[in-house]
Amino acid sequence: MMRLFIIGATGGIGQHLVRIGLERGHELTAYVRSPHKIAPHKQLNLVRGDLFNVGAMARSLAEHDAVLSAFGPTTIRTTTLRRDFGRTLASAMEECGVRRVQIVSAAFLFRKIGILGALLKPTLFRFMAPDMAAMEREIMKDELAWTIVRPPRLTNGALTRGYRIADGELPGHVISRADVADFMIQEAETPAHLHQIVGVAD
Repeated sequence: MMRLFIIGATGGIGQHLVRIGLERGHELTAYVRSPHKIAPHKQLNLVRGDLFNVGAMARSLAEHDAVLSAFGPTTIRTTTLRRDFGRTLASAMEECGVRRVQIVSAAFLFRKIGILGALLKPTLFRFMAPDMAAMEREIMKDELAWTIVRPPRLTNGALTRGYRIADGELPGHVISRADVADFMIQEAETPAHLHQIVGVAD
């Protein structure tokens, strides 16, 4: 059993992180703005938290084995929310002594992303991409045992566990949210991609 700290637990990937984590017998803390959106469970600690408050996050995070973050604001406008979140999380981890972290980013930050990705990155995602990259940089500290997860187009498909994994590149162009969460739980249990940017795809 591990103690896992889940950020973004009410979102598409985050809901699966909670479900799969509990199914595998782990003790979870869901650090969320709206705890009432999550069903209670004896192995789930629900904490109403501020994603941009270092002290509050550090207090809740202390004594956990790993952080799994599926935080992802949906805005495509100019923002620094992702960067600011990454900075807060890295500082909170340093303050409380937790080192292991995985964060969900986006496949469009890979150099080779296919024709559709190449078209969308400088258009639809032109404001999102710099903020996403800045979030990654905040987490990619030598003192942290980080893994950056970059999934491509997300679906609400079933858990398959048939996904492909590649360090530093994108192995496909679609994946279910359930499979992303499954990869993250398994990576928490048996780290195989420390200090790696990982592409996952069905």
